[in-house]
Amino acid sequence: MAAETYSTAQRTAHWLVVALVAFQYFTGEGMARAFDGVVEDGAAFTGNAWVHGLIGSAILLTMLARVALRLRRGAPPPPDTEPGAIQIVSRGNHFAFYAILLAMPLAGLAAVLTLNETVAWLHGLTSKLLLALIVAHLAGAIWHMSKRDGVIRRMVGRVT
Repeated sequence: MAAETYSTAQRTAHWLVVALVAFQYFTGEGMARAFDGVVEDGAAFTGNAWVHGLIGSAILLTMLARVALRLRRGAPPPPDTEPGAIQIVSRGNHFAFYAILLAMPLAGLAAVLTLNETVAWLHGLTSKLLLALIVAHLAGAIWHMSKRDGVIRRMVGRVT
């Protein structure tokens, strides 16, 4: 199913996840230190760790809503002028975003519940993978802005 543009709910969920993920990059180091303190010294999770966990939970819930919206509403097709290889890369980038933004909060939760350092390490690794996806996504956005092909308008709404 393909729509001409993303719905208001889809755009809102997208930008909410953007804001929440940005916030997480500011709290991630503190969470890592708190995790190490709990594992090494038996300290309790406090402050920053709780905030990081709550925001991670919000990302997971928002991503579940995004998946439901995407299944129900679909997504606009790529522009007719987009080369096939670029379409494949774009679809792969979006699929990877969904996969990581669903798996990452679950891995963080699993790390905290089990105090498993390998799971915590994987959670941290996904933050680096997510950053690479963000850079690729921004490069794609700049590409579409330079082409003025209407792709950006689908996610930011009508610009007049």
